[in-house]
Amino acid sequence: MDDLLKKSFVAGVERVTAWSDLLDAINVFPIADGDTGRNLSISLSPLRVPDRDTDPVVRKLLLSARGNSGNIASRYFSTFYAVDSLANLTTAAQEGNARAWKAVSDPRRGTMLSVFDALEEILCRQGFYTRSKKRGSDHFTPGTGRARDA
Repeated sequence: MDDLLKKSFVAGVERVTAWSDLLDAINVFPIADGDTGRNLSISLSPLRVPDRDTDPVVRKLLLSARGNSGNIASRYFSTFYAVDSLANLTTAAQEGNARAWKAVSDPRRGTMLSVFDALEEILCRQGFYTRSKKRGSDHFTPGTGRARDA
């Protein structure tokens, strides 16, 4: 795995942990259960200790998932952890997004899934890759960022 990505994971998990109380307080959709920040902090904790061998870390990441937010985030970031270079980052975003949407039985817009959709769309607009048919989403032509009919 790329060193920059490893450092990004560590920094990201540290930020989520530092702000977990705030995430707990502001989480109101779809259920105001007050544990989203804590669940994300626990679920993403395996990313704090980068390892050369990605499989054990991805396994720990998936097994550590707590709550809807943890399951969604763990599925999403499990694809990113396996990225061997920045050149493959956009493919990981696409696959991670598809996995995240399948992580819960009743996925909802307005959650972190919308953030993952936005990242995928931004990468697409920048001409990084073509969006696939997963989840019945729009299709984009490579390098143009323009939608075309399915």
